[in-house]
Amino acid sequence: MFSPSDLTAISVVLNRFPVKQLSEPECTVHEYSCNFHQNPEHGDEQRALASVCYRLGVPAVRLGTKIITQESINPVRLQSDDWALEFIGRKVLDCSLPFERKGIERLARKKLEQHLKKWSKTSIQKATDGGLIWWVLGKEGTEKYGAGWEVHKGRKVDIVIDSDGIIYLEIDLHYRFYTPWTLHQWQDNYPDIPVSFVRNTYRDKHNIYINWQYEGISEQTPDEVLIEGLDITLAEYHYRNGATAKEIQNSRVVYVKRANRWNANILPHLSQRLSPSLTMEMLAKVAENSDQKEKDNVQAVFSHIKKNLDTRLKESEKTAQQIIRHIYDIDKRPKALVVNGYILPKAKLFALYGEIDKPAQVRYKGCVQVGETKFGCLNLFNNEFKYPDAVKKCLEEIARKSNAQIEIDSYRTSEHLPEGALDRQIFWQAWASEQVKTILVVMPWSSNERKRQIRVEALQAGIATQFIVPQPKADAYKAMNVVLGLLCKAGWQPIRLEPPNYPDAADLIIGFDTGTNRELYYGTSAFAMLANGQSLGWELPDVQRGERFSGQGIWHTVSKLILKFYQDVNRYPKKLLLMRDGLVQSGEFQQTIKALEEKGIGVDVVGVRKSGTGRMGCEINQDNNVVYKNAEIGSTVIMPKERSFIIVTSESINSKIGSVRPLRVVHEYGDTSLELLALQTYHLSQLHPASGFRSCRLPWVLHLADRSSKEFQRIGQISILQNLNRQKLIAV
Repeated sequence: MFSPSDLTAISVVLNRFPVKQLSEPECTVHEYSCNFHQNPEHGDEQRALASVCYRLGVPAVRLGTKIITQESINPVRLQSDDWALEFIGRKVLDCSLPFERKGIERLARKKLEQHLKKWSKTSIQKATDGGLIWWVLGKEGTEKYGAGWEVHKGRKVDIVIDSDGIIYLEIDLHYRFYTPWTLHQWQDNYPDIPVSFVRNTYRDKHNIYINWQYEGISEQTPDEVLIEGLDITLAEYHYRNGATAKEIQNSRVVYVKRANRWNANILPHLSQRLSPSLTMEMLAKVAENSDQKEKDNVQAVFSHIKKNLDTRLKESEKTAQQIIRHIYDIDKRPKALVVNGYILPKAKLFALYGEIDKPAQVRYKGCVQVGETKFGCLNLFNNEFKYPDAVKKCLEEIARKSNAQIEIDSYRTSEHLPEGALDRQIFWQAWASEQVKTILVVMPWSSNERKRQIRVEALQAGIATQFIVPQPKADAYKAMNVVLGLLCKAGWQPIRLEPPNYPDAADLIIGFDTGTNRELYYGTSAFAMLANGQSLGWELPDVQRGERFSGQGIWHTVSKLILKFYQDVNRYPKKLLLMRDGLVQSGEFQQTIKALEEKGIGVDVVGVRKSGTGRMGCEINQDNNVVYKNAEIGSTVIMPKERSFIIVTSESINSKIGSVRPLRVVHEYGDTSLELLALQTYHLSQLHPASGFRSCRLPWVLHLADRSSKEFQRIGQISILQNLNRQKLIAV
């Protein structure tokens, strides 16, 4: 049995600041049920219930299928044309119960938001990963700026309540990229830098700026476009909604659709009444298209926002003191919370011939398992029948050390690739008939759509593709990562993992993820492996509405992977570890748990969150001053009352700048100790066979499930993957 005595104890500092102990009245709520006159569409239930909370006149939040408040709702607000609320009663929520504790947290967050909104010269918005972003307005909030872009400073502020009812502020520095330009100005000045998302430059009737997904541009004028269903022109519509004649006449017509809505319609809009949502990638493109002065200016931004942990915590302490004094009326100087933690032992990785430190060493020690041995090369870069020299050398050396005879002389160039869709299908099918199932695509920098076209066409013929842009050159570092990706897509297993030597450790681990193309969710994307890192491959997702997994879909996937395990090992697994990316929703795994227990197979279910997880560090004494440093990789804090732990699984590239984010893992079901789950989570994160030099932040099964769901949504045609070998890791 694995226990804490097997680990090294350490002290860990968190970016949490104690506020106070909650009293019983502060945990007492009014509970209401909500009856919709017309039931929301499947997958939209939670969103519909949350939308009701905004219309009640008091802070209200969703708790399961109920709505809770700490103030009674005015009777006139208890019903609308679409729904009606019924008062159930008053209830004291128990902080020791995770479900009820989350309800108190949400209410406390709502009340904090109301107070922060009253603060002068600041604004509040909700963070996408939970919590609040508290922005400083005006010149004081602009830290860097250039031609059409600004960097604004703020604070990420959240509420955390522990199982003992102590409320904490979790605070971190936060930055956003912003453009003061309209979409029209951006497209005039940066026509080659694409825009993905935009928002209105004006508030709607609910006092919010609507966000849109940008779709394209029209040749029509605002006076020529009719608004469907209103029988007025686009120009007239915007004139009635506050646009000036100048804005309308100087606008291009563009097409947009509501962001994050699967059934959103494409609508016409005005380029002068939209502003682009600026991203780091767009800012990097600005640098590429600018003179040296602007390049240096942008580069300074990327260094500026990577604050080290010492700066982050000390700035956050000041913010915590302001909030605690002015909102909670407590006069004290808060200190970052220090807790007990552990350092986990590092994973042991092995190649064919012995232990290794990193996967790049398979170049000298060979891969543990050989897959396909025939490879092709589509050279669209210089149209030569050759691989980049560094790639060819690396591939041949790894094959030789793996005792594998490979064939790599199947070549095509742009001269062979036809233009017509049918001719291209014949091209790929003919190549596949030569038993070439994995190819390297050598090409100049190209759009994502161009790469997607090649990827999808090849997959339709059962061919996996690995891309490389040999610019400025294909050096040994890039070559190694490309070759490892190529081999994984060809079903090779470069490395293995020493499994935990504990009887209660899982021997089959499955990761689940859901992705969305902003129209439909691709749920139950799964990847499985044995405890020693041997891949059992991936499984196709269900296409669904909403981010909640299908219970039937999960069991269908798990049962198929158990059969694969049985075929490989000639027995059933003793215990499964099911890892879900994000929050586990109620009932998602219930059918699977019941079926496994009936078969006598143990199971643990965990939810793994990579955002909204705070910071972890350690205190050191430097020149008689306390200095905060990043927590060492493998550091973990066990929280038994919350059945969770936080863990550092990655390292900052530069120890002087930046600060790594831990993972938060919540144990939703099972009897395995949190310490052993933390150990397996850490070791699985160190297994990254497709990267020669760095591990991934997520456990490998979740990393692959996450990458697979993104790949599936890009492909959009799940049917073309039905006959593909599941050992081909097409998403690495």
